[in-house]
Amino acid sequence: QDSPRLLRGQTWMALSAHLVFVQGLFEQLQQHPHGLSYYVLFLAGWTLCCLPTTPVEIAAGFTWSVGLSSTASSLGKTIGSCTAFALSRLLLAPLLSRSPATAAGPLRRRADAMLTQLGGAVRDRPFRTVFLLRAAPLPIALKNYGLGLMPSLPSLVFVLMTFAVNVPFSVAWALTGSSASSLQEALQGGGADSSGKLVTSAVTALVLLGSLGYVGNFCREQLREMRSGAEPPEERAAAAAAAAAADAPGVGRGGGEKAE
Repeated sequence: QDSPRLLRGQTWMALSAHLVFVQGLFEQLQQHPHGLSYYVLFLAGWTLCCLPTTPVEIAAGFTWSVGLSSTASSLGKTIGSCTAFALSRLLLAPLLSRSPATAAGPLRRRADAMLTQLGGAVRDRPFRTVFLLRAAPLPIALKNYGLGLMPSLPSLVFVLMTFAVNVPFSVAWALTGSSASSLQEALQGGGADSSGKLVTSAVTALVLLGSLGYVGNFCREQLREMRSGAEPPEERAAAAAAAAAADAPGVGRGGGEKAE
């Protein structure tokens, strides 16, 4: 029972140490005349490696203003995601097409099944489907490299939807970092202005994050419905028949009459 709690504690400790390291790096970049441009490139490479961007964006909001940090974060994540998408389409897709399907691991088989089920939706309604995939709480590798394996997905749609989804999340994390900055100023005796800025930033960030969390869960449910609707009719009929047979009275697991 203590293992999940211990794991969560270790995760938060690692996240805190990560945040402190990134914050120290950004304080040095803040002194450089092109520091914000370097941050965009840094975040692009970070996203390309499928690393968690949340602590990086919070640290950026602590270092720069909300407007500058959210704009730079949106650009950096979009550049990294588009680079991963291009690498997947140009290099990874031909490599996977030459490898035997029987050699695929469970993760790849699961991703292949999901991408196959959503292939028709991407072809028929690309903007809606890509928006749902980008906004849903899914692994970043699937959102970037996985979508590159869909030949029916136009590259322009991916770029536009990726940037559209990145903007509100980057604003939310920038506001979170700005709240931490205001808290530091208030603790150092910044006065009523710092306290007012803290309350405004914190409330706005909480409302925005709560709204984005709701949207993310809604998108995940929509994707589940799309995936279930994409199953072949034969499979759905067989599953329904199996469920009906299992629920029928007087029928045991072996298909015979129950023994009294």
